[in-house]
Amino acid sequence: MTVLEISDPLAMADLAAFTSLAQRADADGAMRLQVISDILVASVAPLYPHGIGDSTPLVLGMRMLRLSGSGLDGFDEVVPLSNLLDRFAREENGTSLPVPPNSVLVSWTGIAPPRGGWDARDTISVGHLHSTAATGVEEISSGAPEGSGAHAVKALRSRVWSREMTGSHGTRLPGGLAFAATALRFIPARRRDDDAELSVMESAGWLRLVTPGGHLLTRTRG
Repeated sequence: MTVLEISDPLAMADLAAFTSLAQRADADGAMRLQVISDILVASVAPLYPHGIGDSTPLVLGMRMLRLSGSGLDGFDEVVPLSNLLDRFAREENGTSLPVPPNSVLVSWTGIAPPRGGWDARDTISVGHLHSTAATGVEEISSGAPEGSGAHAVKALRSRVWSREMTGSHGTRLPGGLAFAATALRFIPARRRDDDAELSVMESAGWLRLVTPGGHLLTRTRG
């Protein structure tokens, strides 16, 4: 069994919280665990298209934390969030995280964003993300009342989160980035921070939103 040795208890708690929030956003979701030297890159996809014709944007949420060593450099596995949460629940593990053995195949893990070549493209305010997310959640809630079929709810979510918002200098971004930023708590919940501007980076057909809590990535359109 592969065991990830997290550098300190605070980082372990941070990863556990990230995993829990990701599962709230997608109960059946998975996390990709990649080790580069002594850095663990943990990625989730709160939103992604499920097949041809699905307009849901691909939105990746990424956190990076340090391991106690580089012995697992090159490790790359995708595991269910639910199984990973079971590992965190065992307090006797301390800062050791045994990786669940049941790896899964999910479509979004076959689409890798670039590691380098990122250039500043735009900014977007925290307030814009909050308002976009709140408006979207309300639209989905009111448009999909209790008893709505799963297909109808999925189609509505796809329409809402694929709708574009614009950065401070006109860059088009899917509203799903706002959903992920709030669902994963990558941006402060306190509205007094709404004026803060976050960087939007671009590289090889991808956009990356740099937030206080981590990175959000999506592919450019057209």
